[in-house]
Amino acid sequence: MVRPMTLQTETITGVIDAMPRVHAVRVPFVVPAGTARLQVSLRFEQRPGCQLFLAVFDEAGFRGSAMRPGVPGAVALEVWLTAGAASPGALPGAIVAGEWCALIDVERLAVATAWELVIACAPGATEPAAEAPPPSLPVGASEPGWYVGELHAHSHHSDGAPTVPALLQAARRANLDFLALTDHFTISGHAEAARQPEPGLTVIRSLELTGHHGHANLHGVPHWVDCYVDDRAEWTINDAARAVRAAGGLFCVNHPFAADLGWRYLDFDWDLADLLEVWHAHEGPGNTLAFGLWDEQLRAGRRITGVAATDSHDLRAPRHRLGGVRTQVYAAANDEAALLAGLRGGRVAGSRGPLVDALAWRVDAPARQWSIGATVPAGALGLRFVSTPTAVPWQLHLLKRGAPWRVFDGPAGIPVSVEVVDEATAGSYYRWELHAASPLGEYPEDRWREWHTLLAFTNPIFVATAEELA
Repeated sequence: MVRPMTLQTETITGVIDAMPRVHAVRVPFVVPAGTARLQVSLRFEQRPGCQLFLAVFDEAGFRGSAMRPGVPGAVALEVWLTAGAASPGALPGAIVAGEWCALIDVERLAVATAWELVIACAPGATEPAAEAPPPSLPVGASEPGWYVGELHAHSHHSDGAPTVPALLQAARRANLDFLALTDHFTISGHAEAARQPEPGLTVIRSLELTGHHGHANLHGVPHWVDCYVDDRAEWTINDAARAVRAAGGLFCVNHPFAADLGWRYLDFDWDLADLLEVWHAHEGPGNTLAFGLWDEQLRAGRRITGVAATDSHDLRAPRHRLGGVRTQVYAAANDEAALLAGLRGGRVAGSRGPLVDALAWRVDAPARQWSIGATVPAGALGLRFVSTPTAVPWQLHLLKRGAPWRVFDGPAGIPVSVEVVDEATAGSYYRWELHAASPLGEYPEDRWREWHTLLAFTNPIFVATAEELA
């Protein structure tokens, strides 16, 4: 006689010491046959300098994560799942008997911390598997044009406050055409976004690699990409970036100068970076450094696209509201594939609101024009910047190979159009920055390209190298 399965629980305890520093503790456990509902709970005392996250894996890979940063006192992080449903951050599906693993991600630890892991395996009738979402998320407009959106936003599937529907509704209220759902560690929000679409809004399937030496958004990933890259010789940050590209996605280095959340993967191969957050709504003076890093990479010959981001977590907080800092993408259509192609091609700008564009043409053949992201032949070039009206007087900077070359200014309330001619040398590039003209700082002339006066920027127009001209 086969005895029916009953509720089975297991409690595992341990202590993580502050030294030597570890980034993760992996705890294996066994799930018996007949389990219909699995719950994994991590309990610990969260104090200043102590922050732990939880992830759960079956033999095939990632099944869920939970995080609650910044909450002092006793914390219980829980991941539960069945065949048809799961906690926020987790993926529903068959619960296969065998060895599973709980990963305690040690985000920071200044003092020794005791932890308790409780695994509960419950029997029950087999329920239907969750319905698979559509292969791609909702499609917006189908014609070529400029589309405006947000490339960094979080929901309650990680550490964001809003639900996925609330986040998508807020994006439409902000008149955005697209939004990248970039929850930490997980893709669990993608299915919810597909089941409850917001008309006219394209959702880019993304997740944020939240490493101990930096963060990166993995944009356009149709499946989960392993984003645990620390203390693993067999799977590094470079392996993760290659996996994103293999899946057809884009690897974006996030907020590179955000103090302890900045980019410190010193062995990262910058040839694997597709995008770089050069303008982040929360990073203040760090944005100036990010633009400098971007120009360093551009001068090295890397065609990395610069983007803007809000990094929204709580729609009630003014600086987290969507639409304050936007990314403009010229794409063949407002759908995920076309937007990714536009980002990859670099016809991209960042803006607080003005819609901007830049053009180039050969002086001896003005009928043919190139736009942002294009590569143009060397020689005498005409260059033009255009923008919709600004609310304040403006100052426009034209940069050549990242160095300031020309400065223009003008009044508020009328469209901006500036044109200049230059003898373009092979391997150079031009990009524009539009700033408010208000004097800043202690000295009247201390107003040049301050991060808090930035209104908009363009990606470069490149001049072909000698090799490209050959």
